[in-house]
Amino acid sequence: MRIKVLALPLACFILLAFRATPTRSQTLVTFDDLSAAPPGNIPKGYEGLTWSNLWVLNGIIVGTSMGTNGYYYGVVSPSNVAFNAGGGPAEIDSPGTNFDFLSAYFTGAWNSNLNIEVQGFRDTNLVYDETKVVSATSPTLLTFDYLDIDRLYFDSYGGQSAGFLDGGGVIFAMDNFEFEYIPEPSSLLLTALGAVSLWAFVKRKRV
Repeated sequence: MRIKVLALPLACFILLAFRATPTRSQTLVTFDDLSAAPPGNIPKGYEGLTWSNLWVLNGIIVGTSMGTNGYYYGVVSPSNVAFNAGGGPAEIDSPGTNFDFLSAYFTGAWNSNLNIEVQGFRDTNLVYDETKVVSATSPTLLTFDYLDIDRLYFDSYGGQSAGFLDGGGVIFAMDNFEFEYIPEPSSLLLTALGAVSLWAFVKRKRV
């Protein structure tokens, strides 16, 4: 009888734990909710991340005022794009929860066939390292599937001038950055351990 009395609360406890367990949810960062006139750095904490040497500008306005360029062609969701200021290395860090980097659109702001090296780190250890080549006249969707990392490092170099006026260099434009946070260690494991312990206690009582 005691087992039957405990069975229902135990089942409800486990069910509630499953409902409370966090699930992964993908986040699509379009940068369109940021002020981009004039261009400025992406604020620390935006989307829960720390952005280093990554700025945002309105690609449509820049393309209209300066003539067509990779900022203009790199717009996927109107109208802002991120870029590595001065063509220097850039980073995205997660100060709390690790994340998966899934994909983003990249365009060379001034150079065609621009090389972009993307490294993923976990606890200061380099775990991913890929170099991609992107166009200056259309955004290229790059998929990475960098799993359980806490830092991204971008370095752009090479390529040839695309012939745009009023600019040059190895700057890239980035739009529709997609990632997902790794859930915190789930309470489900603790619940399962508790359930096992409770079941063992019940079995001892039966004996």
